Amino acid sequence: MNLRTKNLLVLGLTSLAIFYGGAALAQNNKGQIESDQFWADFSKGLEWLPTSKSISAAPTPSTLEVAPDSLNSSLTPVVDQAFDPDVHRIVILSHKRSIIHRKYNEKWVNDKSRPSSASMAKSLTALAVGKAICSGAIGHVDENASVYASRLRGTSWGNARIRHLLAMSSGSNKPVFSPTGSPTPQVQAETLAKSYQGKMTHDFISLMTKADEKYSASGQQGLYNNLDTQALAILVEDATRQKFIEFFEREIWHAIGASQGGSWSHNSLGQVAAFSGFTAHPYDWIRLGHYVLEERAKDTCFGKFLKEATIRQSQVLLPNGSAAYGFQTWLGCGGVDTFCFLGHGGQRLQMSPSTGLVMYVHATSLSASQPLVAMYRNVASRYPK
Repeated sequence: MNLRTKNLLVLGLTSLAIFYGGAALAQNNKGQIESDQFWADFSKGLEWLPTSKSISAAPTPSTLEVAPDSLNSSLTPVVDQAFDPDVHRIVILSHKRSIIHRKYNEKWVNDKSRPSSASMAKSLTALAVGKAICSGAIGHVDENASVYASRLRGTSWGNARIRHLLAMSSGSNKPVFSPTGSPTPQVQAETLAKSYQGKMTHDFISLMTKADEKYSASGQQGLYNNLDTQALAILVEDATRQKFIEFFEREIWHAIGASQGGSWSHNSLGQVAAFSGFTAHPYDWIRLGHYVLEERAKDTCFGKFLKEATIRQSQVLLPNGSAAYGFQTWLGCGGVDTFCFLGHGGQRLQMSPSTGLVMYVHATSLSASQPLVAMYRNVASRYPK
């Protein structure tokens, strides 16, 4: 076992300890669980893994200006005060397609880094569902998924309304909080414990069938569940009769005008890990954020979907209560009118429709990222609503 494999294994072992209720110790006192070497690899995107599949840049990149003083702007004092070099690695603020401030932890990253997204990928999967609806491949969010996804028939996910899969309320499993989104130990062992080693070999449909407790009808309770997201990717594939990554590349990545390609983790059977593992450049996450805000403001099919996606659809269980959740999207992300895509370790894309402010964050500890949320609120207050 080489050094990189040993360090990547830390995530799987630590996550298993958390899932089973074990006393997993943080690597530092600011909430970072995994080793620095793991995060060094994560910051590089894990694109070298054998199961990482690439997508191409858009033929024509969309507009994104970078202010000449963005590395040392008038926002430097407020950003620097919130930026913790022990856990924060990239913060980018953009207002109406102009990057107004950039901050890099140069010990670990630079402006060419392409970190992995962790669970921000879930929100991308929801966007693909919206595009499948607007293309006519899927009729409506209030239909059962099995109408379009034959592979989900007979499961909780197939019996669930598409709306409820989007809102993490399939009813498949008992609502017991899991910090990793794995509803059973086997799901954890066969997915996240192996994904960052490129060793996922288990068929996702078989894994879902084994994990399905058929706990309740859909829409009854919210549970952060990676398999709800996986069901959405299967739905998109069956409805469009295309590979998920190909549909996503055309309908989302090219639509936003991405300036660079990206990659997405798959298992050894070629099935996308829709719940995690997308890698892209921060500028293209910023482009995505502005695209979502612009499309959401339109009176179009996709605009209406995004409006629904960013209002409360369920309450998802958390350690200290629950949080408002839209369609694979978190709500109430630091005040104003913000919503956000979130991933393990503090990966974040935060958007405010009223101000047009977008923030991208790459970090190694979610718990230590709260000062950045306060900073975002501070910056957003400087722009008229």
